[in-house]
Amino acid sequence: MASLAALPSLAYADDPAPAKPAAQWPLTYLKADQVWQLTKGAGVTVGLVDSGVSPLGDTRANLLSGADFSEGPTSTGIAHIDTDTDSHGTTMAVLIAGTGTGEGLRGLAPEAKILPVRMQKETGEDPAKITDAIKYATAQHVKVINMSLGTAPTADLAAAVKAAQDADIVVVAAAGNGGGKVITPAAYPGVVAVGAVDSTGTRWDSSSYGPQVALMGPGVGIPVEDAAGVPKTARGTSNATAYVTASAALVRALHPDWSAGQTIRVLLATAAKAGGSTALARNDKYGFGIVNPLAALGAGAPVEKDNPLIAGAAPLAAALPANAPSPTPTTPAAASSTSASPTPSPTSSASTDTLQKSAQATTTEKSGLLSSRRNKILAACGGAALLGFLLLLLNGALKRRQLRRNRAWH
Repeated sequence: MASLAALPSLAYADDPAPAKPAAQWPLTYLKADQVWQLTKGAGVTVGLVDSGVSPLGDTRANLLSGADFSEGPTSTGIAHIDTDTDSHGTTMAVLIAGTGTGEGLRGLAPEAKILPVRMQKETGEDPAKITDAIKYATAQHVKVINMSLGTAPTADLAAAVKAAQDADIVVVAAAGNGGGKVITPAAYPGVVAVGAVDSTGTRWDSSSYGPQVALMGPGVGIPVEDAAGVPKTARGTSNATAYVTASAALVRALHPDWSAGQTIRVLLATAAKAGGSTALARNDKYGFGIVNPLAALGAGAPVEKDNPLIAGAAPLAAALPANAPSPTPTTPAAASSTSASPTPSPTSSASTDTLQKSAQATTTEKSGLLSSRRNKILAACGGAALLGFLLLLLNGALKRRQLRRNRAWH
């Protein structure tokens, strides 16, 4: 396969046009203005396994040369253009990394790159084609793979997903729009399966659910544009998946040294709770909650680096603030000849006062114990001295009495 290469760019404004006011409610909902003060996703490539992407004004600047896995032999280059009448792939690209230079629609990660890996409706449900598409995206060293499709589970497809995860890629997939069980490949272990909520944070009735659901994202009444650049409104778990994918891209852009597992851990631990989901716990309809990219970007690096959605992984832990000290290792350090004083943990002033009073009370108590013991020792010593003195006097008296007796005999 050809290496990644940017498509020729169309002329566009240096300062992208602002998002349409009411059009981009998901960006307002996800606090995009604050998110973009931290990162816009630069340096991260998203592998988009979908119907292709048309080089519109809102997508072209971030579009890479992808590949075609639809009909006939695999090809690269212009073959990745979206020919789907629903413009599904183009829609996903706009929601993930739209620049706002066409119809004014911006993605949540407007500086991330999109690698289009094209499927067609005729082949979109072919697990062999999807397997090849995932392998291609993995070989191109993308950081996140986005899939909004369903197919039959196969051993080869499962292996391709696992290989992508082993290559340190965050794999995100739509849970499905059937309102029933989660579809494949979203149902595979370690995949971030995504459901959809509306602008009130309420789950969309047709959003599939089950034990594999990990996160929710905005998915109803989503302003998008088709392959011809015509504005329209969409709904479905595909849209929600695009926003979760963009969130993962943002985290990986801000923290390029983090593993895919750490990225997933932060997204799950910082999710906004909804529908009965609670801290560090999930339910089948809302997963761990609604994706919250701003909170995720404000979190510190998770201690564990593995994927928490895979059986046997370390339990999910609460997200730490970015400036929080590293947790104390559970394995004690080797003893040395010179012991260093432990570094005190940061506490509030109230906690500090409490600790100081406790320490003073402990010191007073210890001093009292020492005084008591000293007095007892002194008392014991004094008693022994007095007894010795009395014995000495008695001994002297006995000797004098004996001398008097001796004199009397003589």
